[in-house]
Order: sequence, then structure tokens, then C-alpha cells
Amino acid sequence: MFHRYVEPKGVEQFIDFGAGVTGLSIEHFYVSICSRLTFIQRLQLGFELCGWYAIVPNPEYEDEVQQGKTAFKTVAAPRSPLTTVEKLTNFAQANRHIRGASIALKALRYVADNARSPEEAKMAIVMRLPYRLGGYNRGPLHMDYLVDGTSGLRRCDVYLEIGKEDVEYGSTLHHASAKAMQEDSRRTNELEALGVSVVNITSKELRDPKLFHIAMMRLARIQGRPIHIQIDDFEARRTSLWNALFPKPPAAKAADENSTDENSTDEKPSNESADASETEEARDEKR
Repeated sequence: MFHRYVEPKGVEQFIDFGAGVTGLSIEHFYVSICSRLTFIQRLQLGFELCGWYAIVPNPEYEDEVQQGKTAFKTVAAPRSPLTTVEKLTNFAQANRHIRGASIALKALRYVADNARSPEEAKMAIVMRLPYRLGGYNRGPLHMDYLVDGTSGLRRCDVYLEIGKEDVEYGSTLHHASAKAMQEDSRRTNELEALGVSVVNITSKELRDPKLFHIAMMRLARIQGRPIHIQIDDFEARRTSLWNALFPKPPAAKAADENSTDENSTDEKPSNESADASETEEARDEKR
């Protein structure tokens, strides 16, 4: 589609795709596309552009669906960060005349650099967002934070300044082997000796808001920052946030439709649930 180009203020570095095709800078792209995205999508895209991964089509998707496996249309591939939160913020602030700049700035307040995976980014999102948006108001936080230990630098998935806490995402893929478990144990002991508390979040805990709440209660106690939620419909807002972040793939959705478990809350979100936090965020900004 052809669109009118709105010239930004300041120097813009364009991307040369070759064959005579030139594209917008990453910063201009992010600001411009924000008007087409929900609030949660803006957050996720911000983490991706500033992180060490890219969301790409899953080449095995059709085969996995036919085999009845839990299939995802996209997967994460490693790559270097394309930009930073500071660069995105500076561009949006200098170009408020571009549609999408103001809402981009609202999302960037909760984005962090250097996420290593989409799951770590989602963990940071639910930790960083305020209670009114279904999050836990933890922070400030840094991703892929380096701590100088006795045996070298140690990386923290999500480092919280208040309380000096390292929140680790424990994926089954990377932490299941005996060697990985031993390394995790050594790393945890060393960080604890340096005064950095370690809280581990498993994949199951991240996807279950009730289990995640328990983990956040422990984290808050270590931080010395109790969780004070004074919003009557917090659980509904939290559910909307989780539905937007963790939509189920087709195979899992089909299984749920055939299930008789009336207590299940992990359903694929509708457009309304995905936009719930956006609507509430807009209302609070007006206030």
C-alpha cells in the first residue's frame, strides 16, 4: 500500500533493502505502526525491537497442526537488538506530529532493553505494568543485567533495583538438563552471596495468573514493597492482560472446546479482551 511520507524532524537513517527499495528507520517504523496496534502489542513490539530476538514465521506450523501437536504460527529467532528504548523515545518526542507518536510514548514507559526471549519480555511486562492495567507494579527493572561475581559476570534475566532481586525465567528447554541445573544452582548461590536475591518463575507459573500472583507475593516480601491492590476488578483486568499476552494456539483451543472443565480460565482472547487494557490506559491518561 502507498502512504504519504511525513518527514520527521532531525536526521533519519533509512534502511536499504537493496534492489532500489528503501524503508523507514526502525524508530520511524515503530512510531508509525503503533496506531494500528493494541497497547499490549505496542509493548511486545517494543521489547522485540530492543531485544535479542525476532518473531518469525514457524516453518513447521502446518505439519505440527496436522500431527495434532501444540503449534504456534511464529517462533523466536536470535538476533542483535535493532534499536533502544532511548532511541525510540527520542524519535517519538521529536516527532509528535507523526500519527502514533503519543501512544508510542505511553507504551515505551514500560518497555526495557535487552530482553533475551519473548517469554522474558512477557514476564517483564506483567511485573512492570501498574495494577490498573493488570500488572504488579514492580520496578524499576533491567533485563539481561550483569552482576560482577567471583567467577565472572553473571546475567540476570530481570533485575529489580529495589531489593536487588534477580527474577529468572526457567524454561523447560534451557533448564531441564542436569548440567544446566547444576549451573543454575552455582549461579544462584553466587548471586545470593553477593546480596542479590533470586526468584525463579517457571513457564507454568508465568502462564497461570494465580500461580504468578503467589510468586509476586514472595518477590514483594523480599523487596520490602508489599502488594497493595485497591482495585475492585483487579482480577478481571489481570485476566484481560494474560489473555492478550498468552493466546492459545489452534490445537490447544480445540482441546479446550472439547473439555468439560468449567474452571478453565486460559481461553483464547477475543478482540475485546485484547483491547481492554488499552481502553483502561486511555481513560487513566485522560484523568
